[in-house]
Amino acid sequence: MTHDHIFATVLAGGSGQRFWPLSRELSPKQLLSMFGTESLIAQATHRIMPFATEPSSIAITTNERLFDELRNHMTAQPDEDLHHVSYIIEPVPRNTAPAIALAAATFMAEDPDAIMVVLPSDHLLEDGQLWTDCIRSAAAAAAAGYLVTIGITPTRPETGYGYIQAADALPEFSVGGATPHVVAEFVEKPDAIRAEEFLAGGKHFWNAGIFLMKASRVLDELAAAGGEIARIGEVVRWIASLPVAERSSDEVRDRFASLPSVSIDTAVMERSDRIAVIPAALKWSDVGSLMALESVAEADDAENVRFGRGVDVDSSGCIVYSTDRLVATLGVQDLIVVDTADATLVLPKDRVQDVRAVVEALKVMGAPEVIEPKVSLRPWGSWTSLLKSEGHQIKLLEVKPGARLSLQLHNHRSEHWIVVAGTALVTRGEESVTVGVNEGTFIPVGTVHRLENPGTEPLRVIEVQVGDYFGEDDIVRIEDDWTRSGR
Repeated sequence: MTHDHIFATVLAGGSGQRFWPLSRELSPKQLLSMFGTESLIAQATHRIMPFATEPSSIAITTNERLFDELRNHMTAQPDEDLHHVSYIIEPVPRNTAPAIALAAATFMAEDPDAIMVVLPSDHLLEDGQLWTDCIRSAAAAAAAGYLVTIGITPTRPETGYGYIQAADALPEFSVGGATPHVVAEFVEKPDAIRAEEFLAGGKHFWNAGIFLMKASRVLDELAAAGGEIARIGEVVRWIASLPVAERSSDEVRDRFASLPSVSIDTAVMERSDRIAVIPAALKWSDVGSLMALESVAEADDAENVRFGRGVDVDSSGCIVYSTDRLVATLGVQDLIVVDTADATLVLPKDRVQDVRAVVEALKVMGAPEVIEPKVSLRPWGSWTSLLKSEGHQIKLLEVKPGARLSLQLHNHRSEHWIVVAGTALVTRGEESVTVGVNEGTFIPVGTVHRLENPGTEPLRVIEVQVGDYFGEDDIVRIEDDWTRSGR
């Protein structure tokens, strides 16, 4: 079921520090794919796509730093509908109220009657008939002027989530198993005693950060709040009125940076008198810590959960996740071990919320493992970093059949390419040459070049870069099949 006026924004500006070393600043949690066959952000986009007018009606809202990585990731997915989503770029991160307001103003500029769905990009959520009923019911209530949120039926006395208390039902908007209720109040994270009461009482639901509302109502509520909150609406309306090319100017960045950093709950939802919640017994997880890895495999008789190559002797209650290397554990209890190609983290389960302290310590050290992943998806395939040192870097490039990299040049590095599988068509300056297995070519600094896979099998190339700078922003694109600029 599509709706003529339904738009959606998938919030994807977070860094996911508590999921290090699996997540990195340039490869945050929403890009991880161990919780299914596709990444969390792809799941979130697919979850709302059946209801949107068209794929471009879904906008991924992110920041300038993550934009290229997210777009590369989405255009690398096999479902071409994901290639056609749109993007809203926050000039600077300012919490969820300015981000959602910017999306609302953008949608309103296209359709004054837009109903917007707001979804986190890094949660797990069951779809199916109940989800469909919730969206249809919420859209009906939103069209009537309600700001609607979907509340998850709690399954345990959780103290780490906010709650929403439901009051009187609004049966005129019921669809199937979904019925909106007037919201009595939003409750911040409760203590253990109150959480037990909420679970037993049946009137409180987890706040999952999922909203449906008319875009115009969001901006009206901001205006009604007055003061600094009202200024959020004024600034985002101004930004949305500008040509897209002018939305990254210094003036835009400065005005957006001056806005208060405030959540949508504080700025809008807790202030309005027309808030509804749809209680829903959907399976949901915010994937808030490495404890979520418990779900990637079945526990053994000693309650150990293991994923990847490894062996255990006499351990219990452990989570061991390895992306590649063999990991052995001996006689340990209640640990989490996460091993990646370039970093390993070991911690007791009861310190899982403190992982960001490790990340902060690594930032002080200047560790690149906080920022860059070893593997990065691209629309044409992927690259894997094999070695990086002063003056040189080695990567494995994997190019999909029929795909090609952008026509580009570098100002700070030369490149040597050696084909190890498949056949490459290489553009180098004015010439084009075919390079087969165990053959290579050299790209001098400043030379226009392109790598293409003309075959039907994957192309694998070892790339040796030599120079004084290897940042992705040393890619000067001349032509690009995905209309990317810069890097």
